[in-house]
Amino acid sequence: MLLNLSISNFAIFENESINFNKGFNVFTGETGSGKSVLIEAMSLILGGRASKDLIRKGKSSAVIEAVFDVTDNSEVYSILNRLNIQIDTEDFLIISREILDTGKSLSKVNGRAVPLNSLKDVGSCLMDIYGQFGHESLFKKENHIKLLDSLIQKELNVDLCQYSKLLEEYNEKINEIDFLQKKLINKEIKIEQLQYEIDEIDEAALGESEEEELLKDIKKLSNIKELQNSLYEANNTLASNNALNNVYSIINRIKVYDEALDSFLSRLDIILEEIQYLHYDLRDYSEGLDFNENKLETIENRMTLINRLKRKYGFTIDKIFEYRNESEKELNLLKEAEYKLNDLVKEKNLLFNTLKEISEKISKERKKAAEFLENQLLMELNDLNMKNIRFKVSIERKSFFSPDGIDDVEFLISTNAGSDLNSVQKIVSGGEASRIMLAFKKISADIASVQTMVFDEIDSGISGKTAQMAGIKMNYISHKHQVICVTHSPQIASISENHFLIEKKVVGENTYSTVKRLNDENKVYEIARLLSGMKITEKSLNNAKDLIDSSKNV
Repeated sequence: MLLNLSISNFAIFENESINFNKGFNVFTGETGSGKSVLIEAMSLILGGRASKDLIRKGKSSAVIEAVFDVTDNSEVYSILNRLNIQIDTEDFLIISREILDTGKSLSKVNGRAVPLNSLKDVGSCLMDIYGQFGHESLFKKENHIKLLDSLIQKELNVDLCQYSKLLEEYNEKINEIDFLQKKLINKEIKIEQLQYEIDEIDEAALGESEEEELLKDIKKLSNIKELQNSLYEANNTLASNNALNNVYSIINRIKVYDEALDSFLSRLDIILEEIQYLHYDLRDYSEGLDFNENKLETIENRMTLINRLKRKYGFTIDKIFEYRNESEKELNLLKEAEYKLNDLVKEKNLLFNTLKEISEKISKERKKAAEFLENQLLMELNDLNMKNIRFKVSIERKSFFSPDGIDDVEFLISTNAGSDLNSVQKIVSGGEASRIMLAFKKISADIASVQTMVFDEIDSGISGKTAQMAGIKMNYISHKHQVICVTHSPQIASISENHFLIEKKVVGENTYSTVKRLNDENKVYEIARLLSGMKITEKSLNNAKDLIDSSKNV
């Protein structure tokens, strides 16, 4: 159960620490005092979505920390073992959540950082929060099967997990079969076309860098005349250039005056010899150039072939090769498709039979749970002042395997004697929906292993005797589970064992909320306020005392 909740710089709360007791805990306060913020803090501890907007203005982060006693909670120990988080049976479980101004949050379990999904797994075994508008889930038919399954979660868990895994495989097989069947349409024509395209590419015998080399050859052959003329001019320039010979003569004439000049002459000898070789090489290369029209035509034809293949199969030679390889895969697939299709059909049929068997087993459990719910809910609703009620869980068989199985579940109700059964969402009011969901929570509490149940304004739409009966139901739940309830109802608040008041205060330019546990005297004043508003009279105080005294006998 929840022992302590500490909140720092979270929305309207600056720094609050709340110690809880087992049994029936109630929070009251004026509208806007921060009751919904308190529930938001609890949901964040369970892995709810965090927002940086919840950080108190002027602060860089908000921190929420909860301390739980999990002594008898074997499910939590199992999850903690899976997460490699050690906890002694005599120790407490501490969960913290820090919201950063970057929008991110840091979650820790007993000091170890954990992913949000892991926090949700742990939280699901600790607390069940019924939100302010939780009764609205009753107005959506798709939620009915979830509510029914929540009563037999332990019984269904293994089968539903297996069913979900098999359904995924089954759908994959159907998709593969559908894919192959479409592929097999006009199979022979496709095979012929693919084989032709593969052969066409293979016969071309393309080289990876062939196109680049061909373009170089075309450029050279197309400019043979210019090459020859330019090389002839360059060679003549080399032959007629006497500048270096003159330099050689000048230095040779004066070397007798300085022996060091011999080294320069040696270097000039090498340069003149290299120029002579260059002259010969340029001449030979120029004379070897020959315009070959047939070669140019052959190259141009080759380029035409490459460009045609590029237009058909890709923009580059690499893309042509990719197309060819993909076509070969497609060809092999088509050739083997019928054999593979037969195997897939056999696998699909086996999965179908297994799915049918498991879904029938799940359906059988649901029908048993439905009968139990029908009987129990009528008893609970009768206590909540809903008389002459008929309630039925309709379970129809679907013609396909859905994620939830083969059952189409809908809650049907008749709220007046002689009226026909009809969909819950078409008949019940908001107040009636609140009572139905409270009755459901009462039933599930007798089954559930979760130790703390939180109700956020479940009294919406009800008052007087009906609200008192709702309080009695929650008080009954608190005999086995810790109950935390946010309420505006004096009838519900009067029954609580532990009463907390949330107050909003303004100090200068600072607004913040505080939480305090009420003693017997202060509880009377708060119940009187809930009964009569802000003007508390002697009469309202006496009414509050009477209400509290009468609640002790429920």
